[in-house]
Amino acid sequence: MMMVADQWRLPAEWEKQSATLLAWPCRKTDWDGPLLAAVQQEFVQLIEAILVHQDVVLLVHPDAPPASGQLPASPRLRIIELIYNDTWCRDYGPISLVNAGQRLALDFTFNGWGGKFDASLDNRVNQALSRTACFENFQFRQHLFELEGGAIDCDGQGAILLNWHCISQRYPQMSRGTLEQEILKLLEAERILGIDIPPLPGDDTDGHIDTIARFVNNDTIVFQQGDPEWTQNLREQLEGLRTRAGQSYQLVALPAVSGTHVNEDGDTLATSYANFLFINQAVLVPNYGDAADHRALDILRPLLPGHELISLNARTIVQGNGSIHCCAMNLPAPLA
Repeated sequence: MMMVADQWRLPAEWEKQSATLLAWPCRKTDWDGPLLAAVQQEFVQLIEAILVHQDVVLLVHPDAPPASGQLPASPRLRIIELIYNDTWCRDYGPISLVNAGQRLALDFTFNGWGGKFDASLDNRVNQALSRTACFENFQFRQHLFELEGGAIDCDGQGAILLNWHCISQRYPQMSRGTLEQEILKLLEAERILGIDIPPLPGDDTDGHIDTIARFVNNDTIVFQQGDPEWTQNLREQLEGLRTRAGQSYQLVALPAVSGTHVNEDGDTLATSYANFLFINQAVLVPNYGDAADHRALDILRPLLPGHELISLNARTIVQGNGSIHCCAMNLPAPLA
């Protein structure tokens, strides 16, 4: 299936964005615990970093608003009051397609990563957003299909990178061929680039691709290293993928953290440098207070010319089993 000029497409995250969608952590969400103050401070730093480059649309729970003066004062910060379960809006926020200056927000079903957590409020967020001024220039289309934003990555040219291990957990009764056809149709994409690998330890998404491997341009994929066997399996599968021109992708490994990072219960955390966030002219890279933080930046910097690389503290955010990319959903500018 070849893409045509008047077809909707899923833009790459390095293309121009109009805003970033975030959801403020509060006691009404998944951060109802002793880490709340620390994670709010990291969110403030995240918001401030994004506002330098583009707008932020921030979901705020009406019963638990930020304290006075907690958020930066900026005309680029737009607040929407509504209720939600989780701060991980990458997985329930709108996945937006573009076409000739128009934008189509796809509202997929979200059920808490395969029913692991309550997501009844998250699953209503996009319907509420469709009625706000921030989204008045978006069309919305609702689908019953369960697809999380962190489960896919794309090159803007019709290729969808995903982990079948994750997708199949959502639909164990469906064949891979049927799932592939459905995803291509819903995203109006051309081809699936699939790997099949278990998640990193501590990842309760069943292996979202945004913790494992990401496009940084049309011909290059960076991937997170884990233990040697897992990493070798991943590399071999990525080596089998082909670009639009039929060539092998340039593969670049990101370092594993040098120590084991655990939460307050002693559970291993899925610390991934692949969970970076594109914004306009910059890339926000999580740091975990680890010796590998600087190596990750040094590896990514030459791959992202024209982007400022910003190391952002995610040491508390990762305690919630996600990182910077998981927190945010990019909203594209009106593109061709």
